[in-house]
Amino acid sequence: MNKDYKVVVLLSDGECNEGSVWEAAMFAPKKNLNNLITIVDYNKWQATGESEEVMQLSPLKEKWQAFGWQTYEIDGNDIQNVLNIFEEISNREKPIAIIAHTIKGKGISFMENNNNWHYRI
Repeated sequence: MNKDYKVVVLLSDGECNEGSVWEAAMFAPKKNLNNLITIVDYNKWQATGESEEVMQLSPLKEKWQAFGWQTYEIDGNDIQNVLNIFEEISNREKPIAIIAHTIKGKGISFMENNNNWHYRI
């Protein structure tokens, strides 16, 4: 069964605090899961505060690279950037991590970059 498809995983920066994320990040290159694409929504916030205050994620790109991933950084609020990166990554020699820098609540003035809207109704 030799299928040509991609598996896309969406993570938040807060989820990157979990050990299971890094176990999977080590597993994928080891098993040559070159059809795997991980997008990290890097909005710099999590439930209890700013990501860097809760757990030091930076340098996030370099961490993914150290685990053997082909890694890119994009402006995740620009849909054209998101579409372009999927065209650019057609040659998959490694699993791919896309660090999508976003602004929480982008475009809604009272929500933009305000963690109070992270999990509120």
